[in-house]
Amino acid sequence: MRSAARLLPRRRDSAPRSERRGAASAVDPSASARRSAGLAASLAAALSLALSASVGCKGGAAQPPEAGSAAASAASMGTWDQWRDLSPLLEVAETHASKPTVDALGAASKLLRQGQVRAADRALAELADSEGRHWIATARANLGAFYFTTCIRGIAWRLPETAQESNTREIDFDEGTPIGSHDLAIEPLLVALDAATEARIPALTTQARIARARVTAYVSRCAPNPEVAQMGEAVFKSDIALLAAEGHLTPDLAYLWGGVQLSEFSGAAAKPFLLQAREAGYDDPALPYLLAVVALEQRDLDGADTYAGEAIAALSKGGDPSQEAQAHFIRGEIASARKRPKDARAAYKRALAIDPDQASALLGLVRLELEGDGELAAAATLAANLPVLLRATPLDSESAAAEASRLEALVIMINEPAIAAVIRSALLEEIDSDSDPLRRGLRNYFAATLDIRLGELQSAKGHALLARDDFAESEAEIPVDIVDLIDNLGGLD
Repeated sequence: MRSAARLLPRRRDSAPRSERRGAASAVDPSASARRSAGLAASLAAALSLALSASVGCKGGAAQPPEAGSAAASAASMGTWDQWRDLSPLLEVAETHASKPTVDALGAASKLLRQGQVRAADRALAELADSEGRHWIATARANLGAFYFTTCIRGIAWRLPETAQESNTREIDFDEGTPIGSHDLAIEPLLVALDAATEARIPALTTQARIARARVTAYVSRCAPNPEVAQMGEAVFKSDIALLAAEGHLTPDLAYLWGGVQLSEFSGAAAKPFLLQAREAGYDDPALPYLLAVVALEQRDLDGADTYAGEAIAALSKGGDPSQEAQAHFIRGEIASARKRPKDARAAYKRALAIDPDQASALLGLVRLELEGDGELAAAATLAANLPVLLRATPLDSESAAAEASRLEALVIMINEPAIAAVIRSALLEEIDSDSDPLRRGLRNYFAATLDIRLGELQSAKGHALLARDDFAESEAEIPVDIVDLIDNLGGLD
């Protein structure tokens, strides 16, 4: 397997703007079973929530699972509450590491129980070059993955002085943000973890691989460039698959492995691992949310509604609004499956009220309007919820990029020709009276992509050429690659 340390090049090609962590999960949702695009988006959002928020949450002390329960494997690797202060790692080290190393791990564990994150890392760092360096690197990797608050340019994690109540994490690609002495550099950490996984002590190798899976799950989401992200995902998947085969999944990794199973196989394959994580004390709201997705897929509507309600209750207390909106979208899908359009409409509207960019909820609402009141009602719903159709003010580079992202998310999720046709019609409605060439270009561009979805290639070529001409009139930066679209359409002749 490729060395994880090679994930981080010395330089990166470009610097994205600073942004709130909202990355997709470490798995590809495109194969998710239902498999509607809306549920695929729900899967991505659930796993993103796990990566961005779960390590920042700490509930009450978890009760050990019953013998023989679904949590046996994860609990044997330590409960989630125990992992928060590195107790499972300390327990293993006590029979394999030197006394100074064990003492340092014990001191760090005590500091973490007191919420002293940086102090715990400093206690470990003092032995970074000692004979117990592999154990120390493993501990620091776990600590960093559990507690960092900001990923700086994909090369360092910022540790808080004390454990934070908030579960929000930041991605900061601002070149002016300095790397402090208390920040955890990712490349040296991965170098040390690579060495630890090659140690001749099986228990250490397993613990180092657990830590590396946790680190690369985040590296794949906050990376200096796309190549690093892809490599991080590959290392993550390789490590977590081996840990699963060996029965060494911790509660959080059992959750993520369940996400991989749902993404690449089915809810039936994912459910045992998700329940395993739950019974071992993994209490993040992402977990009941994903269990709701699985239950909905399996047509267990009562179970899905219970899980969705649990997720909404937790997220409404201070979680990411976009994740809360996703949970309401699931409620809408449940109501739709129960043939309760009024309840479904209310849930979709609630999702959009919380997060206006919630594309899956908008599609659900459009579908209801199309089925109940026809194309005119569906088009009116689109017009009320797509800013690009409001034509309030001319777009600049930043607002055009936002509109392109919103439209792209919408188009990718469409899997019903009737809805594709309605959205295309809405994009083209009175387009000639739109005085903003950049907005006209976006409308024509995405109309062309919908033409392709509908198999109308000649129409797609015409709209693509119109988009090109519109973009040529604009002085703003174009957020889509119109040349690539036209070239691809030419290859379809």
